[in-house]
Amino acid sequence: MAILTMIAVLDVAGILGPIDRALMDTRFRVLDRPASGDIVIVQIDPYSLRELDVWPWPRRYHADLIDKLVAADVREIAIDIDLSARSTEADDLALAAALTRAHNRIVLPAFRQTAAPEARGSRIFDTLPRPEFSEHAQVGSINVSPAPDGLIRRMSGVHSVGPRPLPALFALLAGPAAINDTPFYIDYGIDPNTIPRISYVDVLRGNFAAGQLAGKTVIVGTTAAELGDTLPVPVYRSMAGPAIQALAFESVRQGRAIQTFGSALSIPVSALVVVLFTILFARRRWRLAVFFCFTAMFGIEALAIAVQAIAPIALTTAPWLIAAPLSLLFALSGQIETQARQILEQRETIATRRALMDSMVENSFDGIVIADHGGRIQVMNKAAEAILRCSAGEAIGLSIDKILPDAEELAAKFLPSGDAETGQDGDARIPRECTMERRGGDRVAIELTVGAVDLAPVKLGRREVVPERVYRTLTFRDISERKATQAAQQLAVKEALAANRAKTEFLANMSHELRTPLNAIIGFSDTIRCEVFGPVNPPRYGQYIDDIHDSGTHLLQIISDILDVSRIELGQFEIEEQEFDPAEALASCAKIAAGWPGIGERRDYSVELPAGLPFVRGDERVIKQVVINLLSNAFKYSRDGDRIVLSAKLEEQGTLAIVVKDTGIGIAPQNMPDLTTAFYQVEGAFAREGEGVGLGLFLCSSYVKLHGGEFSIDSELDAGTTVTVRLPAERLSLSSSGAAVSA
Repeated sequence: MAILTMIAVLDVAGILGPIDRALMDTRFRVLDRPASGDIVIVQIDPYSLRELDVWPWPRRYHADLIDKLVAADVREIAIDIDLSARSTEADDLALAAALTRAHNRIVLPAFRQTAAPEARGSRIFDTLPRPEFSEHAQVGSINVSPAPDGLIRRMSGVHSVGPRPLPALFALLAGPAAINDTPFYIDYGIDPNTIPRISYVDVLRGNFAAGQLAGKTVIVGTTAAELGDTLPVPVYRSMAGPAIQALAFESVRQGRAIQTFGSALSIPVSALVVVLFTILFARRRWRLAVFFCFTAMFGIEALAIAVQAIAPIALTTAPWLIAAPLSLLFALSGQIETQARQILEQRETIATRRALMDSMVENSFDGIVIADHGGRIQVMNKAAEAILRCSAGEAIGLSIDKILPDAEELAAKFLPSGDAETGQDGDARIPRECTMERRGGDRVAIELTVGAVDLAPVKLGRREVVPERVYRTLTFRDISERKATQAAQQLAVKEALAANRAKTEFLANMSHELRTPLNAIIGFSDTIRCEVFGPVNPPRYGQYIDDIHDSGTHLLQIISDILDVSRIELGQFEIEEQEFDPAEALASCAKIAAGWPGIGERRDYSVELPAGLPFVRGDERVIKQVVINLLSNAFKYSRDGDRIVLSAKLEEQGTLAIVVKDTGIGIAPQNMPDLTTAFYQVEGAFAREGEGVGLGLFLCSSYVKLHGGEFSIDSELDAGTTVTVRLPAERLSLSSSGAAVSA
């Protein structure tokens, strides 16, 4: 009832109307159909205005046009031109005579209009054709009424104009059955471009095929935008008045005068949708329920399209489409409430068990500390408080390393990852002698047992909840008197092992946990972007896939850089030496940089590579990465109009200098010493606009040093930066590259 009440309120408030109108417009676009060809528009278009070269046209033109159309044996002629005012006597007589000769085939326009606010007396005026014209013609209303959104959507066969109701102009053309006061929606699925059109001047001059107009209904009216007879409509944005009358005629003639049932049908059907969907969703898991909900919404709109395609009926589906997600939310709220009760019961059970466990732990003579898989302390008994000189209240929730700095090292030593029962030397529950630091800074020798508890899954209603997998337990007693003489040496060894293992574990986890899924993200997004299995719809998703692919590639590069930093610091990075042409390598880098968006348009970018550069023995891939990084920095930290130059030269001392120079923002003197430090980034709003984590210059410097070279940076704030890479003479070969490169 609450859902139905909400839908009814939205309907009464007019909120659902725009949704239904938008859905109807979408159906018009889907259900495109051609015009019947029974009606032809003789249009007063820009071509006619230019050829006749006068405005307003003399009415003798209209008289001549009517005679030409009658001679072409048209069925009926509707004149959508205001004939309420006097013209010259000769022209009026000529038009009246032409109307007489047409023998009641003519329909003349009448319309009701509102005067300007400053007009005196009645503000409503009825505009009718002059009596001498209407005496030999029918009179039809051309009034239209916009919908709440300001668009012309509906038409009626009868309008109030003059002393009595008048039939609409299109209704007179369509036949007696159309002359009624029941409004209908124009079928904008009928393509107005398929309605035949002939320029006014071509008819006047007889420039049309014989038989082209025979037996047709003709509307003569303005289509030129400069004459102002253009109205806003759905689907096509705007349309000339005669074209709207023609579409209304086509809607009636093709049996496409669309009707709606409004609330009389939508509210009862909404009630049925709410009942059925609530029952359906309540028995499904939320993902399946969401799938069914969206499937049902698409099905409802597909049904509306099918009905409108078969019959001139537009279903008001907005209430039904609103009912589906509201029913889903109602059903899911019930599931959430049930799960909340189950969670509360489970918490009560856990609290009881924990109370029992706490009692057992507190009565132990050994110190006991229990930490979760994230290293946060959950339990500490009184014996542990005494040994560690730290109260449980202070320790609970803190990282175990805050209280037991050596805990991770001890756990790694006595309880290898993935093995909850045995250590490196046998049973992990065998006491081990070790030392650890406690509050106050002194070290204490203890006998330690490290264990891990793998909790079993917990049933929570129909779901199985898996708790945090491993809880690490440390049980220890003070043996400091026995181990005091060895404390200093053991501490140094353990700290070194802890640092080494932490770095090794970080590298392993970084490679496995980040690079593997990132490669999958990049690969699958590239498959979607290339539309291997079909086009991406809607097209906006293609933009999202491009962003996912680019972001994944960028993140993978950052991770690779971090791993390179670690290998360099550990002395494990090895360069793959081979002899290569530096001119060719630098030209390749320059070509890559030239393809970056905006570098050629917003920067003065050039390359200067002399002929005869000697070959280099080294890692070509690494040298190219250094140059590309430097070009990227030059582009990133320069402004529109700045100059960027990549050059190379053989210096007098036999070294090869590769130089990247820009006239960009430069670097402040206080920032220069730290530029090649890992993860260092220059502060400042402009500098922070670029992407990166501060590894580029560190890696460049390290790669150059691995080649035995020199890496130098010269910069002045607001004047530019010059970065020079010098490769030693012993890495240069007597062989030389080809011609010079200048761009």
